[in-house]
Amino acid sequence: QQQQQQQQQQQQRPQQAPFGAPVASPMGQQHNPRWTTRMGQCDPPATCEQWAFSCFCHQCAAAKSKTLTDGSDICYNFFCWHWIGGMSYVRREYGIKGSCGDDLMCGLFCMPCTIRRFYTEVETRKTIPLLRGGPDEWQTTLFACGCCEFFQAVLCPFCPAATAKQLLQPNQDMDSCFDWMCLIPPGIYGQVRHMYGIKAEFGMLEDCCLPVVCYPCAIAQARREAEWRLLNTPHVYGMTAAQGVGQTVLGKLGVSMQ
Repeated sequence: QQQQQQQQQQQQRPQQAPFGAPVASPMGQQHNPRWTTRMGQCDPPATCEQWAFSCFCHQCAAAKSKTLTDGSDICYNFFCWHWIGGMSYVRREYGIKGSCGDDLMCGLFCMPCTIRRFYTEVETRKTIPLLRGGPDEWQTTLFACGCCEFFQAVLCPFCPAATAKQLLQPNQDMDSCFDWMCLIPPGIYGQVRHMYGIKAEFGMLEDCCLPVVCYPCAIAQARREAEWRLLNTPHVYGMTAAQGVGQTVLGKLGVSMQ
């Protein structure tokens, strides 16, 4: 019986893909897990225009890279996303192997090269489809947060913002400390709205202004919405992604996937 159980466990274990083989991104699409260009590459597909854009207007290049990745508004990405956090978000969306430490150190000490590399990468790859399929309205209201949730967002807005981001990107290389340093908390509201295709009354202005005017409630609403979507529309994520999040983020929150 023990031998049979061991054989069944071995059969149930997922087989590791060979190095360089396409892997699934957080949203389930298959992508090449390796970079297509080197950090200091100057020959095609890297161009002089990309280098100039990344050197003289790094925030613009980072915002455009994220826009080309998920189709979000470029002005929203410019004002609400730090270039290091945005580049890490792009890398995770494409399923490229790396770590938060690499994103942080390369973004700080080799900013033009890092942004140029990301910019070239997103122009080479296709835009990733959004997590559509659920309702196009908020399932939680803006002022529905409890006292504990409200004060957590007031005293430490990075906590609910980092949790919401981890719910959007169910990766194995989650790093809350990285999100604390490189994520602008009010920006997570617009990302949740855009990711799920929730209608906005005032478009980009709502994503940029509402979280600033009412940032505790907006950040808490974004976290609740991301949690609700995962628990009630798991088919949008796919079973692999849903189970990964359930074992990591929701497990820490004490929420059961069953």
